[in-house]
Amino acid sequence: MTRTVLAADFGGTHLRAAVVDENGRVLARDERPTPTEATAASVTAEIVSLLRSVAPGPGAAPSAVCIATAGLVDADAGRVILAPNIPGFRNLPLTEPVAAALGIPAFIENDASAAALGEFRFGAGRGLRHLLHATLGTGIGGGLVIDRRLYRGAKGLAGEIGHIVIDPSGPRCNCGSRGCLEALVSGVAFAQRARRLLAKGKSPRLAVIAAGREPNGRDLLVAAREGDTAAEAEIRNGGHVLGLGLGSLVNVLNPDAVTLSGGLLGMGEMLLGPMRDALSSLAYGPASGTKVLLSELGDDAGLLGAAAVAFERLEDAGLRS
Repeated sequence: MTRTVLAADFGGTHLRAAVVDENGRVLARDERPTPTEATAASVTAEIVSLLRSVAPGPGAAPSAVCIATAGLVDADAGRVILAPNIPGFRNLPLTEPVAAALGIPAFIENDASAAALGEFRFGAGRGLRHLLHATLGTGIGGGLVIDRRLYRGAKGLAGEIGHIVIDPSGPRCNCGSRGCLEALVSGVAFAQRARRLLAKGKSPRLAVIAAGREPNGRDLLVAAREGDTAAEAEIRNGGHVLGLGLGSLVNVLNPDAVTLSGGLLGMGEMLLGPMRDALSSLAYGPASGTKVLLSELGDDAGLLGAAAVAFERLEDAGLRS
């Protein structure tokens, strides 16, 4: 019988859960809104309830559960150190109460790191050995697979690619530094670019699209697609900066491929074209030909990433037993 695991994707808006088999097939799923009055106890209880709702009956019990969440996690200790989704979460033990409630081993992982392993195991990274994954959304996250293993680093922080500094005199990042990749190229960064364009009166089309409110990154894209050259230049510049950041990482890590996921992929070649050009021009020697692949997991990246981590942890346990 094919082994299965429970997977959970813990977001600020929704909690998602699924039963996933070793081939990456989602056999059952459910989701609920993240509790608005979110406390450690309420979210933990909601996660357990949701996981129970998708778990199959006796005879087909999942072997483990993994929860993927944004923020800083101590995967080995099973703790959420800091979760931006739930501001009150600090040093929250999560795997212990979940394991006790469900009666199976429980694990936790940063969502971007989990997405990297999910892409490697079930998506665009299948068959590769070394993988750099970037999540391009409201912020910029990442994950590393090295020698077919998820790499967490000494303190579990490996893959925080959004906080490499591109421009020390650039805009302030939420992490406290200036000119981080995330501060220059992310959903938040493109909204800031749109606001600067509007304030300077350089984008007439954007002014019409966002009449009476602050523009966002989506408005910037709409204006660009409608022929606003200033808006298009901002997106292309963002793609160029993203390519510089990824190219620098390619020089350090020399992965087989870079995989990309997240909402910013909706900007299409306006973003991705300059990104590929900059990456290729900056990457050293043979690394200039490093493949850039788009995610194959789509909206299931969080769930399949969590499942991939659960399977890897089970395999580790099997090797140690």
